[in-house]
Amino acid sequence: MRFFKHIIIFLVLVIHPVLADNHGPDDFLKASVAEVMDFITDNKSQLEQDDEYLISKMNEIVIPKLDIELMSRIVLGKNHWNNISISEKSDFMDAFKNLMVRTYMKSLTAFEGEKIKFLPYIQGKRDDVAKVKSIYLLNEGELPVSYRLKKTDSKWKVYDIIIDGVSLLRNYRSDFKAHVTKKGISSLINQLNKN
Repeated sequence: MRFFKHIIIFLVLVIHPVLADNHGPDDFLKASVAEVMDFITDNKSQLEQDDEYLISKMNEIVIPKLDIELMSRIVLGKNHWNNISISEKSDFMDAFKNLMVRTYMKSLTAFEGEKIKFLPYIQGKRDDVAKVKSIYLLNEGELPVSYRLKKTDSKWKVYDIIIDGVSLLRNYRSDFKAHVTKKGISSLINQLNKN
């Protein structure tokens, strides 16, 4: 429950228009917080009452800020990803994207203006991959949240979030890999599309 409740922070931090090339991943995340707070405040009532509007805004604003292909490769694992067809990859990415929308869309309406404190960002060994740490300040205490980002075509995109030491992708990965091993990729795609 705690993991689901705070997945909003993942969504909060990926909603933002594309920033200029000279902005780092921490700038991208900080600016995103302000952007989504304004969006939720201005649209909270409609977001809570209209699922179609909520789904459309998730697809319009949130999903383009996620690296769905990289997330898909990670949750399936290298062996499974390399052994499926281009068509199956595309079908899986669509199913996974839709799962993200359906699972986390209601989290958008749970946002109550909590504060986020970003820790000083230190550049990693690669310029195109980053990890940004923050602390989510809740009424019940502090929650450490880290973000993994990748820069592609001069745009930062989020591909994982680690909430209190638990990776979003790692949660999916063990279930997905086991399913594909036992029943195949088509079965997993069908299962994701049913949920």
